[in-house]
Amino acid sequence: MQCAAASCAVVTKPKSKMSPSQLQLAKGRKQPENDLDYIQSLVENLSQDERKELSTYLYRQLNRDVISTLPHPLLIHLLNFFDIETLCKFRQVSKAWKVRATDNALWKNQCILAGFPTTSIPSSFNYDIESADDFFYQLYKYHFIVQNNWNKKLFTRHLILGHRENISCIVGSELSNIFYSGSFDKTIKVWDISSQTCLKTLEGHHSAEIQCLALSQSNLVSGSWDKSIIVYDVTKDYEFKHKLLGHTAGIISLEINSNETLLFSGSVDKTIRIWNINTGDFLHRLYGHDDTVSTLMLVPQPSTDDQDDQYWLVSGSNDTSIFVWDLDQLCLNQANGLKKPKIIKRLEGHARAITCLAWHKDIKKQIIDHNQRHSDDPDPIHISTMQFLSSNSPGSSPQTNNEDNENDENNENDMNENYMDLDSHTSPSNSCDQDNEHENRSQNYNNFPYRFNSHNSLLPTNTNNTVPSTPPLSPIMQLSDSEKPLVTLPIFSSSADSTIRMWELSTGKPLLYINDHTDIVWQIQCDSSRLVSVSSDGFIKMRKWRCNHSHFENQQIGFDSLIAPGIRSCFQISCPAITLTQVDRSVTCFKMTHEWLVCGTEDGVLVALKFVESQN
Repeated sequence: MQCAAASCAVVTKPKSKMSPSQLQLAKGRKQPENDLDYIQSLVENLSQDERKELSTYLYRQLNRDVISTLPHPLLIHLLNFFDIETLCKFRQVSKAWKVRATDNALWKNQCILAGFPTTSIPSSFNYDIESADDFFYQLYKYHFIVQNNWNKKLFTRHLILGHRENISCIVGSELSNIFYSGSFDKTIKVWDISSQTCLKTLEGHHSAEIQCLALSQSNLVSGSWDKSIIVYDVTKDYEFKHKLLGHTAGIISLEINSNETLLFSGSVDKTIRIWNINTGDFLHRLYGHDDTVSTLMLVPQPSTDDQDDQYWLVSGSNDTSIFVWDLDQLCLNQANGLKKPKIIKRLEGHARAITCLAWHKDIKKQIIDHNQRHSDDPDPIHISTMQFLSSNSPGSSPQTNNEDNENDENNENDMNENYMDLDSHTSPSNSCDQDNEHENRSQNYNNFPYRFNSHNSLLPTNTNNTVPSTPPLSPIMQLSDSEKPLVTLPIFSSSADSTIRMWELSTGKPLLYINDHTDIVWQIQCDSSRLVSVSSDGFIKMRKWRCNHSHFENQQIGFDSLIAPGIRSCFQISCPAITLTQVDRSVTCFKMTHEWLVCGTEDGVLVALKFVESQN
């Protein structure tokens, strides 16, 4: 029994490792109040060598390389929460960080978030996708440089003597250097704009001025004042395919659907005709306008995001109205021959002829993405831009155009620009007007040469020889946030009244108008980030647009929002416009791609602005 008790005493009473002096010191010390005080008391009793050893150990534990040690899928998910500038700084930390922060999956996602194309690569971007681990980083960098050049007016300008007479229309592919121009000299020319050379001239098929062109992947279509439409096969070296006859007056506008099955044509005879572009058969006639159908545009219906074959046809006319046609109704009435489909919207507000309509798929896509993000996340992370991304990069700074020094106010820093947001309480009629109406707006609109020559079909006559003042938009009822109509599908229209208007196509409501040209705005076009217009006043102007994520973000990046009453939207457009360049003649048409802006003038000259230098 005594042995057992002794053994238990040994187990329950371990021998102390402290020296007698330390034990005496511990007995006289006050009990620590918390763990931190206890640790501090232990450290104070360590020797110098023991403290160095402890410091080394803690440094290793507290300075782990998370970027290098995290599993790859988890790391990419984490890095996607950082903005672009931070990601670029990660690449500068070490070689290991540079490899991980240049991951293709990471930067492909950043390209998508920024609206940069990832599947269709521009021809001037020469990079080997199979061997490049940083392919999408370089692609993002390339797109950023081009976008920065647009914003800062960094381009090289080329003048090309293209035609003997007025250039009436220009079309081209978004990602290639091949452009097509139609002219009053009855010819169509195929251009390699990168080398400023004419590859082919199509002539002999029209007997009068060419008024319009339409381009798809396999078809080039031309419309003429001779009432005929010619279809060429792009895949077979522009071989003649069809000649379509049926209109009783000149052809002014053309449009091809995304499936390349239907061709829409607008004419001075006030009608729209629909053709089978593959067989040349006439299918339907639409009538409803009271004057020339001057412009056509196809827009997918808002409720059919995943179905490319359901869309609305939008038409503009010299009668100052814009019609939205329900083509589903057209299909239902196909067996009834010429029965007119339903006109679901009539947009009115312009004071003179409608000259052009514009819309871009990225506007709808970004607004939908914005609404989806904000349904779950009220304060998403902002993907900021990077100033140093374009530094030390070949081709990042092409020759600066200095011919507009008199317009220095347009070269202000982006942080000082005003942006029109459709949630403002400022009247849309004053949102982008200049302070004073131009004194020289009075023009002789009975004698518009160059656009339609002596026929003068596009513009209605005006006995006063002046442009009527544009009436302000009707006031919109002030509603609560829950009652305000949501902007889901904005489109733009330009007019001979020198204005550009923005509409909500789903409701037909006018949102705002822009009045920064002094003469006819012949054509407008928008892409993923900008709206460009050309006019008889010789100015080529650009306005940037974007989707606003939050009011706080607006303040952080210097956006001054002007929001139309009664509207909920994330859509913003810059004001005033940036003047890219000015020519001493009327600019009648243009085609904008990611890298190029090619304009046609009344005297047959092509003005080509290139926003990126070729990579070596």
